Amino acid sequence: MIALMRRLHRRSACLLLALAPLATAAPRPRLRSPSIPPVLLLRVVDSASRAPVPNAEVSAGDRRGLTDAQGEVRVLYPEDGELHVRVRQLGFRYVDRTFRRDATSGTEEDTAVVALVRVGFALPQIVVRAEQRCREQGDPARVALSQASMELLRFGAEQFENFRRTYPFDLTTERRTSSTIPGRIARKVELDTTSSNVWGDRYAPGKVVIPVRRDEYFVPLLFVSALADSAFWDRHCFLARGVESRDGRRLIRLDFSPTLDVDDPEWEGSAWLDSARSVLTRVDFRLTNLRQLIGPQKFEGYTVFSTPTPYIAMPDSTVARWTAGTAIGTYGDIRRTGGTQTLVIRDVAYRRRRPPERQ
Repeated sequence: MIALMRRLHRRSACLLLALAPLATAAPRPRLRSPSIPPVLLLRVVDSASRAPVPNAEVSAGDRRGLTDAQGEVRVLYPEDGELHVRVRQLGFRYVDRTFRRDATSGTEEDTAVVALVRVGFALPQIVVRAEQRCREQGDPARVALSQASMELLRFGAEQFENFRRTYPFDLTTERRTSSTIPGRIARKVELDTTSSNVWGDRYAPGKVVIPVRRDEYFVPLLFVSALADSAFWDRHCFLARGVESRDGRRLIRLDFSPTLDVDDPEWEGSAWLDSARSVLTRVDFRLTNLRQLIGPQKFEGYTVFSTPTPYIAMPDSTVARWTAGTAIGTYGDIRRTGGTQTLVIRDVAYRRRRPPERQ
């Protein structure tokens, strides 16, 4: 047994020695070139102060992101290594840039700086409503102001949508309702917690007043997301009335009203934009084309916006008032009812990370 093991050991040694020259003679594997950086670290700054610009929208194809408090965002390169981005922020001129990744740098990510020039009303041009669908257009100067204001309004609404996708949150709202019918006043206070991804009523053309049951109707409030909805823009005309002083600020008043071919209930009102910060501060709204004797006869109110993080306008409180007609008895008599509702945000809790703080 021992002799057999020795013979096997000698054979194994010979086998190893026979393989050794082959391993030594084999060519050394070539060292791989440094991996191509798959990520671009983009830093967005103010061209004048060189300060970081937080919450700037950086879009690459169908992908969108917001810069953080340091004005930074990371963007993945496409497979061909050529990255086309657009950088936008309220109050700045937008920038289109193309970056090509450096395959020889050996770093994990590329770094680039984009400087935005501060200027009023300099966002991409939009298509203006045809004149025959609107009651008035105004002189060329007013049309130009209307176009610029419309661009700010739409981009601000898009920024809010980007914001709540980037920083998901839960909010607690307090709803106070006071309803009046002949001989009685009913009051109710409700607290509710809502997720940011489902917060707000969606705009649906032709469904601004929705019958629920006999003598009961639901009116989806005009939410900020509607201001970026192409369906809303397709049914409305916009006209800037100029710059007015309100609450100690210089605000641009942008009126909106249904186009002439819309004859069902629809929203009209005014959006107020801060001319210095280019952000939405308030929206006044009311229902028009209410011609039925039964149901809502009047519905109006306003929403005030706050800026909890730079350049992002978020609804803060809403007040709505209404009157309605209700059929009573068997002879078609109509009773008038009314009410007021106030909706206030009491708390916002971010789920993952907090957005840049307001300076």
